[in-house]
Amino acid sequence: MKQALTLLLLAAVSASADSSTNLHFLRQHQQSSNIVWDMPVGLVGQSPSALGLESGGALFQLWAVSPSQSRDYLLDQKLVGAYLPKADLKVVTLDPNGKVPRTRVDQPFRVEIHVSDLLTGPGLPLAASSVLLERHLAYFPAGKRVIDPVKAVSGTPDSSGYLSANGQHVMLFPVSGLTANDPTKACGEEHFVIHALSEDSNAQSQIASAMVQVWPVASGEIKGIKSGDKLRFEVPQIELILNDLYPRSDTYLMLYKGTQVAGAEGRIVNAFPMDRDASESHVLRISELESKIEEDGIYTLALISETVFGRELLCSPVTFNIRRTLQVNAMQVGFSDGTGR
Repeated sequence: MKQALTLLLLAAVSASADSSTNLHFLRQHQQSSNIVWDMPVGLVGQSPSALGLESGGALFQLWAVSPSQSRDYLLDQKLVGAYLPKADLKVVTLDPNGKVPRTRVDQPFRVEIHVSDLLTGPGLPLAASSVLLERHLAYFPAGKRVIDPVKAVSGTPDSSGYLSANGQHVMLFPVSGLTANDPTKACGEEHFVIHALSEDSNAQSQIASAMVQVWPVASGEIKGIKSGDKLRFEVPQIELILNDLYPRSDTYLMLYKGTQVAGAEGRIVNAFPMDRDASESHVLRISELESKIEEDGIYTLALISETVFGRELLCSPVTFNIRRTLQVNAMQVGFSDGTGR
């Protein structure tokens, strides 16, 4: 935060100097660049400094010059600091895609922070030696996937704290802080904001911000067939309920021979690739299953989603038995005409 650049010049003239004939000037000595600037001033009044304040501050000296005595007098001096901290924020997730950082509610992410131009030393005001970091949680309104960024950070932060050291800071989050009745379905945004602190007439000001979109965990349902079903003729039409598919994901209905899914080789019945800016839900009707079953036996259907986070089942697999072959058990019967022949 910058100190006021306007100085009140007190004409505290030395007793050994004749104030009626003295000349007065204000010397500004920049502490970082070592530049010195002299500016004539009156006996009483105020004036803006000739040079802007650098991060290291400036030494202001009020001098009086006595022509009659050919000497000068240091009347007063003040060391004035100038500080406006700088900060950068970046959210890093496991998903390198997307127009903005995004993650899933159950996945980890980190916030990388770089702070500079904080002053160090005893007796410094908090505004010179610290910045304020806030974490805001914002939920998507019902039926929408957009949040007003101003409203997202206008309320009370979920958490906050001071950073009092220059350099790199890293915050690790094992999962999102968003909550819901079903924790896997929480969605919205997390916003991180750094403020330079208020001091005197200078208000608290935002100097850096970053956000991350948080999407729910996908789920699904296979309808039209149940585990334990015994099918004799036509395979029924299958309906897939796909809930909250991750913005970049590939969803498959897989058919496996037998009851084993993990580690088994299956056949793709239907694929649903998705590349969007937001999570979506869909209902699909599947008619390709009949052509994938070539012989009688036990089969298992599995609804699988692949994302940057891995390969996962969207619901419990469905195991069924199909027996379409017509089996005839014949009985041999002998006929006689009574003659014994």
